Amino acid sequence: MIFVYAASEARLRRTYPADVSLEAPDVMLAARGQELVRSRGCMDCHGEALAGKVVIDEQPFARIVGTPLGLRQGESPRALHERMYRALHHGVDARGRSLLMMPSAQFASLSRREIEAMSAYVASLPRAKAPIPRSSLGPVARSLLATGGLDGFLSAERIDHRVPAIALEPTGGTFEQGRHLAQLCTGCHQPNLAGGRMSHGGPAAPLASNLTPSNERFAAWTREDFLRAMRTGKRPDGTAIDGRYMPWRAIGQSSDEELSALWIYLRSMPTEVGSDEP
Repeated sequence: MIFVYAASEARLRRTYPADVSLEAPDVMLAARGQELVRSRGCMDCHGEALAGKVVIDEQPFARIVGTPLGLRQGESPRALHERMYRALHHGVDARGRSLLMMPSAQFASLSRREIEAMSAYVASLPRAKAPIPRSSLGPVARSLLATGGLDGFLSAERIDHRVPAIALEPTGGTFEQGRHLAQLCTGCHQPNLAGGRMSHGGPAAPLASNLTPSNERFAAWTREDFLRAMRTGKRPDGTAIDGRYMPWRAIGQSSDEELSALWIYLRSMPTEVGSDEP
């Protein structure tokens, strides 16, 4: 057990370069930031009011808690913007250590404007008052970390921290916009979007679906089927999409333009062998 603790602590305590100097976020971007926070799944882990939430409590694996996101005691909007940038683009805390189960390997694709908009919205929220428990790792999670497992659990390990965020995100319902949005899907559906084992959700998480044309059931969906599934959580055959693992409620708050762009991109993907459940 001494080896397990020491080896897991080595991964947990590793620091990453995430120096950033930003101005206070433009308050005029707050409305767009609220849209992004809702549609990018932030509330799934940080709670409906972004006041914190216990995401996983499965010992002996771990207890993972999404921390409150609003302004902290004595924190300025500028400091919050820098904190949000470090978390979203680098996946690290103020000490430069990786956040736990934070999907920053996907959020690293967000543009600087998107991060600023999200920061502007979060800075407008009231401070959280209710205390929440802290995250803690049980022996199973530590054993997996010690032996090189839980790939993606510490997302800072998977990010190229030398690459700055792009200035502006693509728009207009285009293939390029769809490709930008699809980066948020790769944490569960894998970089090739062919699905497989998720690093998020704990040991009970199912295989993520194959979103490429080789999944015949998904390939039979129309654009309207896709938009309806993301809005209602129902597949064309009427079966329910498990919202515990597939954040359709969040994704469904994206605009028709965004969902259509994502559909265009998914339809362009090369055929890959993977999990077939849409």
